Amino acid sequence: MKKLLFLFLFLPFIVLLLPISVIGIKFGGNECYSHLESTSTLEIHYTHSVSLTKVVDVYRVSPEGIYFVQERWQEFLAGQPVDFDYRSGSFYVKNAHEFLGKSWSYWFIPVNNVTITLNGRVLFRQLPQEGVLEIRVEKIPLVLFLLRRC
Repeated sequence: MKKLLFLFLFLPFIVLLLPISVIGIKFGGNECYSHLESTSTLEIHYTHSVSLTKVVDVYRVSPEGIYFVQERWQEFLAGQPVDFDYRSGSFYVKNAHEFLGKSWSYWFIPVNNVTITLNGRVLFRQLPQEGVLEIRVEKIPLVLFLLRRC
């Protein structure tokens, strides 16, 4: 009976240690995680610091890594692409298929006003400070995910 009770009490602890696939977002010392489906769409919306127009970078993320798939922008100023595939409303659109690995980072300043969405759900809005935004695909214990959900 004691063994059965021990197993019953020990089982939740084991479940909390099981690894799950997540996308981690780290900025300014804060880090949060969101559960990662087999394939998800991550979008980074921000204001370009020179043209002060909107830019949207689109990624496909899965447990295998991060793929850059599209960039949308509104002006041809410093640091913005000069060639595009087509226009969509007020945006120039460039499609791509570039594997970036398991992590990717940006440096943002407050004027960028960054918002990150995963499958249309907002995960992060930029804090009023500059810093490096790091995005990582990884496996973490379920308990860490539950404590630091986005």
